[in-house]
Amino acid sequence: MDKLVRQAVLGAVVLLAVLLWTGAAAAQPLPTPGQFVRFLDLRCYDIPDQPPLGVPLLLTHLNPVFINAGAPPENVVLQEPQDLCVPVRKNAQVIPPQSFPFLQYADLKCYRIDGPALNLNVNLTQLNPVIAALYGANVNVWVREPQQLCVPVVKDDQVVPPAVLQLIQWLDIKCYRVDAPLIPAQPINLTHLNPLFAGTPAEATRIVGPTPIQLCVPVKKNNSFTTSAAIANIIKYSDVLCYNLDALPLDKQLKLGHLNPVLKAMGLPPEDVKVTDSTKLCVPVAKNGMFPPG
Repeated sequence: MDKLVRQAVLGAVVLLAVLLWTGAAAAQPLPTPGQFVRFLDLRCYDIPDQPPLGVPLLLTHLNPVFINAGAPPENVVLQEPQDLCVPVRKNAQVIPPQSFPFLQYADLKCYRIDGPALNLNVNLTQLNPVIAALYGANVNVWVREPQQLCVPVVKDDQVVPPAVLQLIQWLDIKCYRVDAPLIPAQPINLTHLNPLFAGTPAEATRIVGPTPIQLCVPVKKNNSFTTSAAIANIIKYSDVLCYNLDALPLDKQLKLGHLNPVLKAMGLPPEDVKVTDSTKLCVPVAKNGMFPPG
């Protein structure tokens, strides 16, 4: 009898803990666009030897700068996955508590796409002070052809808190090749944010040239997007500039499942991938002086 009572009490405690955790997650307030975007640093690893997906999508720009410049919607076909980009902190920066719960689940899987060049000249401002200290506050780039679409995923069946999921599931970015000024190699320490990699120690890496390589900008797929104005206002400023990175490989087998409602509705299955070389670091930027609010 005592054993049954103990089991019942233990079960009640576990249930209460789950309910409290779920309630706290659901009550997590959204960060401002500035609080989220300023610390949106993504470290990307190669996903080699994957077959093309062959899924057609219509991509439409969300950032006001590209909309005002007349960048058109574009039909693309998702080819093979090339990268897994995961959230990191740079040089032990303190990430605001309003942002951290959301940033730690900002995992993106990048598929190869093709399309015509935009040939658009854009002035970028570094939003994170670590990169501004290394390379200056501003850089001028020419945006050329699209190379990748990066979409939100979850690793190894992690449970993403509901309040976090409502934001992260819409974080789709379209990456363009850029022509940009030459840069010197610079050292930078990176630490993983996602709970799955939380035990991985900080790593000394190097940003290498010859130039920044990509500008990734927010898009919506098949005209489907969040109905929340607050979430839309965060996503539309989620621009990142990508640099080549000299760093250690990950060499992990991971299961990646889609989070975006459009791809989930298509029934795309989870994929088991081998994540290998660490190839690039993407850091937050503003375009043409248009900064995320807050």
